[in-house]
Amino acid sequence: MKRTALLIFLLICSAASSYAQYTFDIKEKTLAYARGFEEAADGIPTELTTTFLSGPHIGQPEVYRRKQQSMPDLLVYYFPNGSDSTLNQVLYEWDDTNFANNQDAIKQPLTALQPYIDHYLSIQKQVEAIFGKPETTGSLDDKALIETGRFQRKDNFTKDGVSVEMYIVLSNKQETNGIVSIMPTHRVRMYVKTVTQ
Repeated sequence: MKRTALLIFLLICSAASSYAQYTFDIKEKTLAYARGFEEAADGIPTELTTTFLSGPHIGQPEVYRRKQQSMPDLLVYYFPNGSDSTLNQVLYEWDDTNFANNQDAIKQPLTALQPYIDHYLSIQKQVEAIFGKPETTGSLDDKALIETGRFQRKDNFTKDGVSVEMYIVLSNKQETNGIVSIMPTHRVRMYVKTVTQ
């Protein structure tokens, strides 16, 4: 009986922690809130090496890195409004080029890319539970498209002044034509933005 109770408790804690990794209610939330959220999620502050052009009245992001299993580490970007420190948008990004020595991805077998697909679908279910059905373009059905660079999907959600846009791109296409090079891309991104109503 104790083992069953312990197992149920661990499953509930595991499920709760997986849902607590992302913040969707960003209206009127501040950078102080984001810092507390990242501290609870074991996010490590990370210095930017580039400047973001995010539009008028949007400040430079605070960036946090979270360790991940079987995928690149997650980078979380919190973009504040320029007039105050309330959040304008949050970007969650899993991209193997963020941590590559030369910032180039290399071709990967499907076994290495399947965790991207599984993770995307897991997040999509979490967002759908809060926001309802998305507007979807693309498909995750034909994995043969990874080799040609056409494997992608995008989901858009909007509710109560917040929009969530998420997409996945998996491409092993690599070619050079003159001075133009196409490199492999393995990326999942999710943007959470406030929407002016």
